[in-house]
Amino acid sequence: MTSEAEPAGPGPAPADPAREVALPTVSVDGAGVVQVVDYQPGSSYGPRELADFEFFWLLQGSAAWTVHQGCTTVAARPGRSLTLRPGTLLLAPAGAVDSFRWDRDVVSRHAWAHFRVEDPGSLPDPAGWPVVRDLAGAPVLAGLCRYLEDLGAQQSAAARARSDQLLGLLLDLFVRGPFEEPSAAVPEPVAAAVEAVRRTWAADGVRLVGVEELAAAACVSTGHLFRVFRQHYGCGPARVLELVRLSRAAVLLQRSNASLAEVAAATGFANAYHLSRRFRTAYRVPPGTYRRRHATADPVVPLREAGLLPLAHVLAEA
Repeated sequence: MTSEAEPAGPGPAPADPAREVALPTVSVDGAGVVQVVDYQPGSSYGPRELADFEFFWLLQGSAAWTVHQGCTTVAARPGRSLTLRPGTLLLAPAGAVDSFRWDRDVVSRHAWAHFRVEDPGSLPDPAGWPVVRDLAGAPVLAGLCRYLEDLGAQQSAAARARSDQLLGLLLDLFVRGPFEEPSAAVPEPVAAAVEAVRRTWAADGVRLVGVEELAAAACVSTGHLFRVFRQHYGCGPARVLELVRLSRAAVLLQRSNASLAEVAAATGFANAYHLSRRFRTAYRVPPGTYRRRHATADPVVPLREAGLLPLAHVLAEA
């Protein structure tokens, strides 16, 4: 039995980003969408045959979900069993025969929503749909589930209409994402170095952090740290952090009245001249020109082109 959320295997080929995305349309029987129920320790439910799709998420306790008879969805193969806990979202597919066995020691509470897919929109064939997602890795799904729970407690027509819309959006995000791929994970020395920078900036403000300090935090040599950064991002750690600081400077130039000297101080540069010289290397114009003529430009273009947005996102918490 699997004890955690599993990937559903290779999914459908990525959609052409140039194509317009059409959200699926779903329909729900009954007065409400999301229901919540408690099960006593050791209870079970099923086997049952699903006439439609069901989203299922635990609020407390645990449940063992078992597929007895599969359907067109490959991930819901016969004999598959998952242990579900709070923090996972299950999509039980139409046509499957499944069962649940609840936690032996505590009361289990879960929310669920049954629905039919009237129009799949831009969704791929259900054969390639996943059946489980880790909500920790997809917080937008967790937020939608919580909002659906709130709407399920309301009786207005507006709440019902919004629930139907959000359920279609939840299905689209669940199936299509995009979510971060495991291959996009940050190498361990890089993660340790970036976390050290985040702590330093949170405590002392944004400043230059030397490579020796980064290597010590990552418990590697400076040469090894440079090679890892170079291999994954095409440049060394000093340049990576400089691009992050320059992107912050670009945002301040666009969205503040701070002087160039104040922007330099806020982003860890020695003075306005130093900032101006380094800014030009990344943005191809001096800061003053950028402020006057590029007020609506994307300030993180250098980070995006270098594949550094995930690292910048971590440092944004400083």
